[in-house]
Amino acid sequence: MENTDYQEYHSKRKSKKGLIISTIIIVTIAFIGGGGYSWYKYQQDQKEKYAKKLAKTSAEIQLEFLLASIVADGSSDVWNDAIDDGRDFNLQLTTYHDILSENGTVKERKNGQKKIRNMMKALQNPPDDYNESYKVLKQIYGIYSKMLDQALYPSGSLLEFNRNINDLYNQFEQKKEELSITLPTDVKKLKKKYDTKNQKELE
Repeated sequence: MENTDYQEYHSKRKSKKGLIISTIIIVTIAFIGGGGYSWYKYQQDQKEKYAKKLAKTSAEIQLEFLLASIVADGSSDVWNDAIDDGRDFNLQLTTYHDILSENGTVKERKNGQKKIRNMMKALQNPPDDYNESYKVLKQIYGIYSKMLDQALYPSGSLLEFNRNINDLYNQFEQKKEELSITLPTDVKKLKKKYDTKNQKELE
């Protein structure tokens, strides 16, 4: 009888121990599963935020490049007219850029450059899905910076200046096309919205 009681006690204890172990395993799996989902959700949220930043930055660079090229074209026209009229082109260019400073254009372009520089910094360390697009955008940013430099500080001869402007414009268009190919679909859709918004502001 005592032996039977002992076996029954031992059996119940073993069953209870098994239940505890099973519960621990279930809780652990649930915890790991929940943690895994939380990590996945976090990763997705980070990707969405990055996609928005990438789309907005690419649209802003495109806008600022256009505005910088307009300033550069103005310099070219003033330079060319001064030569045709036999006037001092250095004086005419200085006068033109003084006007741009007075009406706030120079300040706006420099502020735009500062804004884009900060936006590019925020795009460092991209997720794998956006790595290729980021590399192309970095090249586009470099071309834009050179165009702005030419626009605000024209130098050399008129022939050299015009050639540099045309080369930068062609490089920008090529890289813009390359970016369009590498951009994921979600970023393309977002960029289109930003492009439309910028176009309306220009009009």
